[in-house]
Amino acid sequence: MAIRSNQVQTISELLGRKLKIPTYQRPYKWLPKHVNQLIDDILNHRTKSCYRLGTVVLHQEKGDNSHFDIVDGQQRLLTLTLICAVLDPNRKRISPTLLEREFTSSISIQNLKHNAQIIHERFVGLSESDKSSLLEFVLKKCELIEVTLDNLSEAFQFFDSQNARGKALAPYDLLKAYHLREMMDSSQQSERLHHVKLWEQGVNPDDESVNLHTIMGEFLFRMRRWVDGDYGIQFSRHNIDVFKGINLETTHYAYAESMLALDYAVNSYNADPVRRWDKQLKNYPFQVDQTMINGQRFFEYIQHYIVIHKRLFNDQNGLLHKFIEDYAVNEMTWRKGDRYVRNLFMCAVMYYFDKFGAIELDSAAKIGYRWAYYLRLNLQRIGMESIDNYARGFEGTSLFRVIRKAIHPQQVLSFQPPVVEQVRFNNAKHVEDSIHSMIYGKPNEK
Repeated sequence: MAIRSNQVQTISELLGRKLKIPTYQRPYKWLPKHVNQLIDDILNHRTKSCYRLGTVVLHQEKGDNSHFDIVDGQQRLLTLTLICAVLDPNRKRISPTLLEREFTSSISIQNLKHNAQIIHERFVGLSESDKSSLLEFVLKKCELIEVTLDNLSEAFQFFDSQNARGKALAPYDLLKAYHLREMMDSSQQSERLHHVKLWEQGVNPDDESVNLHTIMGEFLFRMRRWVDGDYGIQFSRHNIDVFKGINLETTHYAYAESMLALDYAVNSYNADPVRRWDKQLKNYPFQVDQTMINGQRFFEYIQHYIVIHKRLFNDQNGLLHKFIEDYAVNEMTWRKGDRYVRNLFMCAVMYYFDKFGAIELDSAAKIGYRWAYYLRLNLQRIGMESIDNYARGFEGTSLFRVIRKAIHPQQVLSFQPPVVEQVRFNNAKHVEDSIHSMIYGKPNEK
């Protein structure tokens, strides 16, 4: 690993450098609690001869001395810059370059303004001499361990290892960094910025639509695992390889040839000048359980399934919105077990829709409901372990395996979910009535 620098730096030395926030970084997202914690730490340790604030990872290409890219430590460095700006508004002691950049993310802009106000309110009661001495402590006595590397991939590896030992980043943050790194040699900066913008909208959507945590952790991760009979309870940084695959430009395996041909066909079709006339762009035809294509296609894959989720469940006109309202929403659905079962059902029908589209979707939804809600009839208490074991199942018992093997919708519709002869729980009566109505076309008269 080519480490160019590994040393302790004061805040003054670090903020005096030409630091740059690269496009692959997430927005500035520190909350008031994080800002107040940093201020409390500084105030509580200001009598010490020095105070260590952690590690910052930088990247600087060989032969390029114009700037340093921040790989890890952006949130803390920006907050320290705000603190210095509040304590030294006229920039007599330091002129940090970080705030001179143009922030395009509305999330960053809002949080910078809000946190600057919080910092101002924390220090407004201090005398000028107290502000001066506190600024002196921050600049000269507060330190960070600075690690600078000249290889971006190695910088990310170091960043990942640092976070593995400390507070782990969300898995989708690590995946964003990984797949942006895969795009570095094959895409324009504007293209990477486009995907970063969509990604961050998925982290904190402006509306009530599905976010990245939901679509990746509760749907795509589980489907990709369950179809193979693997554990699918919790998506974490320990299993992000589920969303890593191959780079089509550097992979020469035989099985990748069809994927390369399809990738080429989509790109060629969309690049044809005729598209300026007919406006008929084609998206890559993803499948949930396909081998993941690293880089741009990964980001498109995630956005593709966010759209499908909305089309099926979110909108009032969603294809299965009324079905869920009729059968999967009732006075008992606040319970964890019911939410787990509903997620199992939604994953199953989403996997069916991914393969067969809207053909016989309502009938497939009834099969999926009877299969998933068997657990509600058979078990009084339901945890994710029960859901996971049932979803993974065996050949012939897991609906995911049945859909995966099916060539025609009828092979799914002929699947016979298990039946409970006698329901022992009063709180499952609504499920029993729903299933009876699906099978016999009329309410249960018992």
